[in-house]
Amino acid sequence: MRILFLIFLTLSFNISTQVPEPDYGLPELASEERIKELNTKKRAKVMTQSVARTMQKVIDALDEAGVLEQEKELLKKAKKEKEANAKDPEIDSAIAKGQKELDALRPRLASLKSYDRSMFYYYQSYYNLAYQNKIKDAISNYLNVVKEEDTAEKLRVEAYYVLSQLYLSEADFNSGVEYLLKWFQNAPEVKPDAYVLLGQAYYLLADQEKSKSRALASKQKAFNNVQEAKRIADEKQLRFRENWYSLLIAAMSELELKEEQIPLYEEILELYPKKKYFVNLAGLYSDLDRPVDYTSLLKTAYTKQLLDKKSEFQSLSQMLLAAGNPYWASEVMLMGMTTVPGLRVVDQECVLSKVLDEDGNLKIDRDGVAIEEQVCTDIYGPAFVKAGSSMALDQEATPVLVEDKQNLTILAEGLRAAKERQAAIDVFKKLVKITKNGEAYIAMGNLYYQEDEIDNAIDAINKGLKIGDLKNPGFAQLTLGQALFEMQRFNEAREVFNKASKSKKDTVKKSARAWLKYTDNEQERVRNLNLRKESIS
Repeated sequence: MRILFLIFLTLSFNISTQVPEPDYGLPELASEERIKELNTKKRAKVMTQSVARTMQKVIDALDEAGVLEQEKELLKKAKKEKEANAKDPEIDSAIAKGQKELDALRPRLASLKSYDRSMFYYYQSYYNLAYQNKIKDAISNYLNVVKEEDTAEKLRVEAYYVLSQLYLSEADFNSGVEYLLKWFQNAPEVKPDAYVLLGQAYYLLADQEKSKSRALASKQKAFNNVQEAKRIADEKQLRFRENWYSLLIAAMSELELKEEQIPLYEEILELYPKKKYFVNLAGLYSDLDRPVDYTSLLKTAYTKQLLDKKSEFQSLSQMLLAAGNPYWASEVMLMGMTTVPGLRVVDQECVLSKVLDEDGNLKIDRDGVAIEEQVCTDIYGPAFVKAGSSMALDQEATPVLVEDKQNLTILAEGLRAAKERQAAIDVFKKLVKITKNGEAYIAMGNLYYQEDEIDNAIDAINKGLKIGDLKNPGFAQLTLGQALFEMQRFNEAREVFNKASKSKKDTVKKSARAWLKYTDNEQERVRNLNLRKESIS
């Protein structure tokens, strides 16, 4: 019994992490015979004269509503909301005319030919869906399109696809999958978006499954179908849409395929460089213990001006400093202290667009064709901008990083490592005002010493030692002693080295004693030199 339980446990574990076989869950496609049948030109069916006249009025009403909708959209783009809203009654009136014709035909449906009925159901479903928001009625009418014996085959196949979309929108995922599979079996050509739709259906269906094994199976089917969409898109050099990437990555996450997500995130960041994708990929790098990649990713996010959180600026700066890039580390902190999140123009999109006349109607030429003109729109992206700038997302926003002890320390360390000593000194001057210990003065004194500003070095280190609470006072005393030595203030230097020689650190003791001996020798040498000068004079 125990062995059976262990076998079951092992199988359960394997199921939860199993990568599906490549073809698992992929739909059956139309046979060559079926495709040939669909592509063979057949004699077109013809509606009876009275029905054809009615349907022409229905189509004319749709055309009229379509023109009015274009005018409304252009008015909205021109920010003429009042004029745009005024188009709504005209659109409603056009649709009402078409619906009136359909309503008049409805009582005669039973007596009509099958092909006539299919056209009625087709246009009624279009009205239900596009203008009346009657999803259930649209489903009912599309089902009738499918059921009619003489429905044109291309129209029937189209109905399968629309039915699958409508069922999915109503959260009837099983019916959505059923009609989408029928569409695959009859479609002469399959594009990536159909596989994505099926993948989405399976992904949503997984949440409704009661057993874990059935839920996992649906997730595996979802993954394989979106993966197939990706394969076709790559093969045909089609752009894989952003929401398709999101679905594929979500399916991979459910199957715990972390390593496999990384190439996808790298692709999506090239096409859609948004903050959320940087954050997600950074999380993966962290989970997979890839600190170098994590730092590189944060740096890319910085160059694309996507950072907008205190922790992001600080982490990137500290990682760059640890990686031996102090200049960049300082640059990141300075940017965080002086800018706020904003927008900038990153591109411009120009398209041909229909235009309106003074009355808000589409401009047309002598032949009645709508006139098109090139319209260009600025495309904005994230940016670091000055606080209070018109391009700031929040006019009242203050820089992401404030000049507190933590941020100023990170900046000062970066500047010091980059050998930007004067800039580092300026930062330490701010730090001494907000810190309670003498560390900032000591650091400032060391920088002055390296810049050969010996008097300033002595002054700063003395202040730091006086304030105290230092991690390594012995090292500070060594630097002070060396500065005093440089100024030939040997007695003061000897006094400081004596204090340093009592340090608890052996390295400090050893250096202090060596400097004491060197100081004595140098003082004697200077004294003898001065005596010679005096005797000569």
